[in-house]
Amino acid sequence: MTRASELMREAVVCDMTLPWLHHYMVDEDVTLPRYKRAGIDFVSLTVNITRNSLAETVRHISDVKAHIRSRSAQMVFAASAEDIRAAKASGRLAVGLHFQGTEPLDGAIELVQTYYDLGIRHMLLAYNQKNAVGDGCAERTDCGLSRFGMRLIEEMNRVGMLVDGSHTGYRTTMEAMEVCQAPFIFSHSNAYALVPHYRNIHDDQIRACARSGGLIGINGVNEFLGNADASTASMFEHIDYMSTLVGPQHVGIGLDYVKDLSAIWKWTLENPELWPANNGLPAPKPAHAQPEQISELAALMLSRGYSEQDVRGILGGNFLRVMQDAQAARRHRP
Repeated sequence: MTRASELMREAVVCDMTLPWLHHYMVDEDVTLPRYKRAGIDFVSLTVNITRNSLAETVRHISDVKAHIRSRSAQMVFAASAEDIRAAKASGRLAVGLHFQGTEPLDGAIELVQTYYDLGIRHMLLAYNQKNAVGDGCAERTDCGLSRFGMRLIEEMNRVGMLVDGSHTGYRTTMEAMEVCQAPFIFSHSNAYALVPHYRNIHDDQIRACARSGGLIGINGVNEFLGNADASTASMFEHIDYMSTLVGPQHVGIGLDYVKDLSAIWKWTLENPELWPANNGLPAPKPAHAQPEQISELAALMLSRGYSEQDVRGILGGNFLRVMQDAQAARRHRP
């Protein structure tokens, strides 16, 4: 067994982003077991889309959690870092939940506590487009955080839910990080300095995130990696860039893996306001890094001189730390 294989077996490996909507549910007995076979110990599922009503969102959460309970020999719902470690010790996949966007709140900040109680542990502020919190990263404008957004972040900090800036506009995230009193994350975002795409984040966003004690999860989408095949080497380039800029303790993984590429391509083409051209250039057909590439990434990091401690952190230890810090801070708030 190679040292990379041993490290994958010993480390707690976390993927912060796996979209998990109704069309995935027909294939759930393939994808989630595949994650565990690939050496991944925890995956956070996206359980909303922007157009879903509050009722549809809650029903979907209920369906996903029922699925996890019905397969308790293979997987377990995880609401904390301790739950994730316990799941690994028992040989089961730990599964968490998050929102991509704040639309499930339906304008009611009081629902943050309700969703936290249902298991939502991080929430994007906006998904590409403008909403009540601020601008998305694909908007024509670059407006900042609204008063509603300020109150929302305060409530997320109070309950221990991580504030997530992926897909959110530059100024909105910079102002959000000033308001946020807990670690801030970009669950699945890459470096704009390497690939100038509106979905990627700038150096000052990366630095502000690190100052908060948070982290950035490198995603595996070809368009944002700058590589048509979504290669492991291209993921490493973004990891290495951010590690050099702010330290490997602020870097993680958020693959954003999508199995049905034809469906995501169709959705992108049908929603040009949500996914406009980047600098006037048409989007390439999608390709996504596969779960099995995380083990390749571990081997590549070791071969490029990363310490075993740093590799463990990037694979998942950094996310566990940030999750613990957010929940610990909650205990000190009324």
